[in-house]
Amino acid sequence: MVTLEICIGSSCYVKGSNQVVKIVNDLLAENNWEDKVEVKGSFCMQSCQDKLGLGIRINGERIEGINLQNAKDIISEKIASLL
Repeated sequence: MVTLEICIGSSCYVKGSNQVVKIVNDLLAENNWEDKVEVKGSFCMQSCQDKLGLGIRINGERIEGINLQNAKDIISEKIASLL
């Protein structure tokens, strides 16, 4: 089981993390990964404060450089490599 955490703290929320939640849910459905990936909300990961993009962790690893434009590709590639 892959664990995907998305920051829903105020700064990331304003930068689009709520839209990333929808992107992730759509991605899981498209690839039939609903039973293989657990999605969780998390509060501040300090990613945006460190200028690393939106706060996303996959299996505890902070994924850097995620924004609304590249979220689907980066998250999909990372999850695929773990399954």
